[in-house]
Amino acid sequence: MNRKLLDNIRQVFLDMDGTIYRGTTLFNCTLPFLNFLKSKNIGYAFLSNNSSISTAMYVAKLRKMGIDAVPENFYTSTHYAIDYLKENLPGSTKIYLLAIPEVRAEFEASGFVFDDENPDAFVLAFDKTLDYQKMCKGAYFMRKGIPSIATHPDVFCPTDKDEWLVDCGAMIAALETSTGVKMKVLGKPDPGLLIHAAQRRNISDMKQCLMIGDRLSTDVAVGINSGSIACHIVDPTSEIHPVKNIIPHFAVKDLAELQKIWQS
Repeated sequence: MNRKLLDNIRQVFLDMDGTIYRGTTLFNCTLPFLNFLKSKNIGYAFLSNNSSISTAMYVAKLRKMGIDAVPENFYTSTHYAIDYLKENLPGSTKIYLLAIPEVRAEFEASGFVFDDENPDAFVLAFDKTLDYQKMCKGAYFMRKGIPSIATHPDVFCPTDKDEWLVDCGAMIAALETSTGVKMKVLGKPDPGLLIHAAQRRNISDMKQCLMIGDRLSTDVAVGINSGSIACHIVDPTSEIHPVKNIIPHFAVKDLAELQKIWQS
């Protein structure tokens, strides 16, 4: 690990679940680390693939945990999907969207209207209200050649409860297997997500960004793919498939260890 890579960092992007908390439990090292960044006048933001939680819900969750969060502290796969549609499918304002009501409201606030019959695009988020008929309609639009995007590739969502949360990646697999059509999959590890998040913070040199997360396949990969510095919070439970050829610049057990390296 090359400690000097941290000298030019101006902006830190943090994954959330598995990095700053687990489920509803904030890690003890999180607040000291955020205070450390503030003391160095380094900006930070939370970068999440989870599109089953709206920005307002994230703000409320972190505030409940003791983090003084505001909407500007977040950039999620929902935000990136909205940016992607506007930049790559201009004029595609009518969408068939599979998402929870709170996330649907974010698309609506960004100027999109919902069309279940003749949409310009089909968008799949981590929809915890998903049912069979909704999925079948999405598959129908894919077969018709309607541009189809998914917010992120994660196949499961971490939790501290006695359950297993089937995530967007598994829904993508079902749709692609059924239709024989590939979706455009956004979110980490797509470098565009991190680049857009940095641009929103007036940073163009990605070497000034540090991406921190517990998943090599998404968090670390998006850092590497975007040209940023990447730190892996090592957790053997965060991946269910072997990950090869993704090498972080730093590998630590938690944010406290990274802070110690940074202060050395």
